[in-house]
Amino acid sequence: MTASTTGTAAVVGLGAAGAGLARRLAAAGIRTIGVEPDAEAAARARRTGVEVTADLSAVAAADVVLEAVPEPGPGKREVLAAIAGHRRAGAPVVTTALTTPAAELADAAGGELLALRFARADRLDAAELARAPRTSDEAAATVAALLDRAGVRTHAVPDVPGSLAPRLLFGFLNQAAWMRHDGYADQESLDTAVRLGCGWAEGPLEILDAIGHRTAGDILRGLHRRLGDRFAPAPLGTETGPDTAGSTARPPAGGAGEPADSTGTVAVIGSGTMATGIAEVFLRAGYRTVLVARTERKAADAREAVEFGLLRAGADEERLAGHLGRWTGTTDLTTVADAGVVVEAVVEDLGVKRDLFARLGTLCAPGTLLATTTSSLSVRDCAAASGRPEDVLGLHFFNPAPAMELVELVRGEHTGEAAVARARAVLARLGKAGVECADRPGFIVNALLFPCLNDALAALRHPSVTPALLDSVMKSVGGQPVGPTRLLDVVGADVALEVQRRLYADSGRPELAPAELLRDLVDHGFLGRKTSGRGVRAFLADEARTAAV
Repeated sequence: MTASTTGTAAVVGLGAAGAGLARRLAAAGIRTIGVEPDAEAAARARRTGVEVTADLSAVAAADVVLEAVPEPGPGKREVLAAIAGHRRAGAPVVTTALTTPAAELADAAGGELLALRFARADRLDAAELARAPRTSDEAAATVAALLDRAGVRTHAVPDVPGSLAPRLLFGFLNQAAWMRHDGYADQESLDTAVRLGCGWAEGPLEILDAIGHRTAGDILRGLHRRLGDRFAPAPLGTETGPDTAGSTARPPAGGAGEPADSTGTVAVIGSGTMATGIAEVFLRAGYRTVLVARTERKAADAREAVEFGLLRAGADEERLAGHLGRWTGTTDLTTVADAGVVVEAVVEDLGVKRDLFARLGTLCAPGTLLATTTSSLSVRDCAAASGRPEDVLGLHFFNPAPAMELVELVRGEHTGEAAVARARAVLARLGKAGVECADRPGFIVNALLFPCLNDALAALRHPSVTPALLDSVMKSVGGQPVGPTRLLDVVGADVALEVQRRLYADSGRPELAPAELLRDLVDHGFLGRKTSGRGVRAFLADEARTAAV
């Protein structure tokens, strides 16, 4: 078969992966022969228009043979050797081996071998295609053309265990499963946090359910053997099933009347982007809002930022006047004594935050809810400094706070139930989706996202992996809304390095050590958007030019 013809395809193994492939091929009008000894799986495949047989010799009629039996590699090696005894001379063979390089299976296949790698058989719109050594361009083009006819976009990638997008995705999914297993957060909170905080269409545990726990476990065990402890499989099965106990995801919006807080007054301490965004959120929800800044100039600038945000959100003059009538900007920290809720949003420095919470502990009335917006520091340390840890918790807003629905509600070691209940009521009034988790660096979103970005940067050190390729496969194969290098440029390499360092220091796990490329980006000032867009791509281009001189 040439790249321009349709021909006949054979799919050996009609489990989840094989059935997904066979359905796509048959639906595109390609004659598809399925080889499957299991009667139940064979019956399911026949209903989708696939010719099914238990006789492996049927692959002799195919122009391309696709092997799709389950991992691990030894089982695939046996099947590929059996296919070699029946396939038509010159017909390319494709394996769906994800954890075993095609190079290690090529001798068993007895001919030209390619590896088709994807994460989900139920979303098979794109896949990565790697080739074993000595596999010709013609064979690769033939397979790519067949898959393109079936509506599967292929990306040529290096032949490494886990490939690119599947490896990064399974690392992310596995860490989410460990969070669930360890009792750090429940399934609804984890899935909601990733959907709203990362922009995914589905949460990580929902994706694992769709992939299938047995399939995911087989893949993770293979990646663990090849790539180390980041892929040590979390217990799956029923432990990743629906569990909403204790979750506050998507609370009901508050109704008319007084705010959920008993006094209706909130103090926000800080004057940066996050502080002004949070102040805007509280004003729009009807709270009297005091913002405490270090200087009168910063307080005035904060009011201007909030006013601009309210106008941008569509407030007319009457509504704007109503909002700003509940606004006070001051440098006097003692004004927090009149607030029922105090939200700290100062610089991400533990010493600064501890000093502030020590003052809040003496200034604020008993029972005042004290919240830190830290994204990676310990809530426990802030709480201890206050002298009243039962009143302290974390409310990790995401930037921009007015637009982002997600807030991580973080329980400190001694946070009281009354404080948690107050925080839930506040978030309901704000119309935010609160997800609860325990106190550890990174909470949910950052603890999952930044190690994935770190791994992505490590992948860029392969000579044939470019930022464009990595971003493309993570979007089309991994199902992410934006590629990792583009996302890193938005977040800032300096921010990513600081978070990754804290995750590494807290865990001591070698696989969480900051990638060399991440350190290089920061050392050379390639931070992304905040450095006029000079980020990952610009750094690698400069590095390549220097090496060429």
